[in-house]
Amino acid sequence: MKALSSILATLSFALLLLLVGCGSNGGPSDGEVLVSLTDQVIVPAYQNVAQDAADLKQSVDALCSAPSASSLAAARESWRTARAAWMRSEAMWFGPVMDRRSTGLLDWSPTNTAGIDESLSARTAPTKEEAREILASDRRGFGAMEHLLFGNDVSADASQGATACAYLASLAAVIQEETAAILTEWLEGAEGRPGYKDYFSDRAEVSLIPTAAVADVVRVQFFLIRDIVDVRMAAAMGLRDDVADLSAIPGNASDNGLEDIRNELMGMRAIYEGSGEEGLGIGHLVSQLSEDTDARLREQFNAAFEAIEAVNGPFRDTMARPTTQLQTLYDRLSDVQLTIGTEVVSLLGVSIGFTDTDGDSMR
Repeated sequence: MKALSSILATLSFALLLLLVGCGSNGGPSDGEVLVSLTDQVIVPAYQNVAQDAADLKQSVDALCSAPSASSLAAARESWRTARAAWMRSEAMWFGPVMDRRSTGLLDWSPTNTAGIDESLSARTAPTKEEAREILASDRRGFGAMEHLLFGNDVSADASQGATACAYLASLAAVIQEETAAILTEWLEGAEGRPGYKDYFSDRAEVSLIPTAAVADVVRVQFFLIRDIVDVRMAAAMGLRDDVADLSAIPGNASDNGLEDIRNELMGMRAIYEGSGEEGLGIGHLVSQLSEDTDARLREQFNAAFEAIEAVNGPFRDTMARPTTQLQTLYDRLSDVQLTIGTEVVSLLGVSIGFTDTDGDSMR
């Protein structure tokens, strides 16, 4: 009798795993969602990052070859475009970008603007190799480029302008090479390993278990929205220590902080909803378990974007004098955080814990 009970229990557990993996309500399986996300959302996102980084290097090279107000404006616009693509990819910071610890090369905050200015005053700029191998993380990446492009008149034909251009050129080259390497590892793999797109979506001979891959995706969303709400906005609004710390919001010289949040949220929504009418996302797994949670989170994403659009004026000025619009934005982002952090992780059985890569972006 005990043997029969054991067999029945084993069969029941196997059936449960089958239902979870194949879609308990006839919906898509974990594997199908991962394939769709990988091919239609994640890989295209990293392709955009790599292409925009290449365009940024080209714009910086043009600026340094012929400094002018127009070439500086073009380089600044290229920086904003590349920054936007990078921020949209943050919801996909698993796999190569974390294995390579790319955030230390590309996106460290806060930026050491004083240290960068010291280099400019001393007329010293790092080579590309020095920028990659030696330069401190807080003096390189998008943040350092922002300070050099928006906080200085790089178009001026002067010694310091030339030093800033040399510094910019090294940083742009590192960003281009690193983003290209991330894309290559997604597509083709590295050091004998298959392309991460196949490893991640269970199409390689040796792959991640689909449920583990889904859990990785959900954890990144959890930590990202927590960082936006509890780390950045709460600190900048003085909700953590009763003292507003505007440095918690990246984007000093360019006032790009609100755009960062918009693009991060765009990446999160793409992961949740999938791409286009036929694309699959994490929401298609959630809806099989709770249509109410799925519908509510989709509405909360929309409400958060509406709150972003309602914020008027430079973001740092708004943060310095809290308004109703700012509080509404904080509340709507908190709604997204609560639903992901409680309902989504619970429905999908995702355990949330700190890993050795949590917080690598230091933002």
